[in-house]
Amino acid sequence: MKVAILFDAGSEEWSPQDVAAVVSNVHEVRDVLRRRGHEVELLPVRHGDFRWLSRVRRADLVFNLCEGINGHARFEDLVVSTLELTGVPFTGCRTWPTAICHRKHVANTLLSAAGLPVPAFTLAQDNKTPTDFPLPAIVKPAAEDASVGIDNGAICTSKRALKRRVGQMLEQFDEVVVQEYVPGREFNVGFVGKRMLPIAEIRFETLPQGSWPIVSYAAKWIPDSPEYAGTVPVCPAELDNELQQRIAGVARQAWDHMAEAEGYGRVDLRVTPEGQPYVLEVNPTPDLSSNAGLARMGRAFGWSYDDLVMQIVDEALMRSQSHRAAAVLVSGVSAA
Repeated sequence: MKVAILFDAGSEEWSPQDVAAVVSNVHEVRDVLRRRGHEVELLPVRHGDFRWLSRVRRADLVFNLCEGINGHARFEDLVVSTLELTGVPFTGCRTWPTAICHRKHVANTLLSAAGLPVPAFTLAQDNKTPTDFPLPAIVKPAAEDASVGIDNGAICTSKRALKRRVGQMLEQFDEVVVQEYVPGREFNVGFVGKRMLPIAEIRFETLPQGSWPIVSYAAKWIPDSPEYAGTVPVCPAELDNELQQRIAGVARQAWDHMAEAEGYGRVDLRVTPEGQPYVLEVNPTPDLSSNAGLARMGRAFGWSYDDLVMQIVDEALMRSQSHRAAAVLVSGVSAA
């Protein structure tokens, strides 16, 4: 099978570490596919350059690792929608969840309308937030992922601090979301298609004193930082059966509602000391590195990294066949 691996070629603003992280994951997936006997082509995506598109059309499958264009996550859904138009099977989520989940206020609105527990939130515009908004609150970009824009100063405990933080963020990002901070434990639940992986917990006990227990940008991407060292994933999470079922139930509903149980992704949740889960985010097509959360959950499920990659391939091919069969059925009914 001919497989094209699509990835963001980056920009001049990327650090050597950014480039290395992307290239490393591309090579990991490439090596898995080659070990399984597939022919692999690497296709970088750059702004204004569509040469990758004609190459994609000659592939049997696209393994989509492109999380943006020129480092901008908001363009990821444009790549996915283009892939949908080609008709070539591709891994990961489709355009709808990719686009919606990158706009946190829209995703929160849909989740809340579906009856799922979501912390109070508002879209901050012109540096204005409701005067009665519950505090503490966390301020984050509305259209970024990977904890971009989140550090210890993202949590605001006063109206003055909230106004200042929103103003600072609006200087860097077009849209900013303010969300009620939920105290308690943090969990991730991974999915590949309809299959739920073991629940993981992020432990914060060893963070520096005075740090808020959140997954900041440094905690995810700067290995030498105290935030990185103090943010410890544990999978499977240590949970009693009742709480495990409660978390799994909310995560499953969120995944099914936003992604229609297609592609692969992760649902992030907070659970209050009283045991109430809240959905923080649904993350379509998250980081697939062998040391990232989804791979860790896969190992807890009994999959090697190779197994995880091939499960994602199988899900994409089966989904494509299912959609084609449905299209044939619909066209036959229409003709009749």
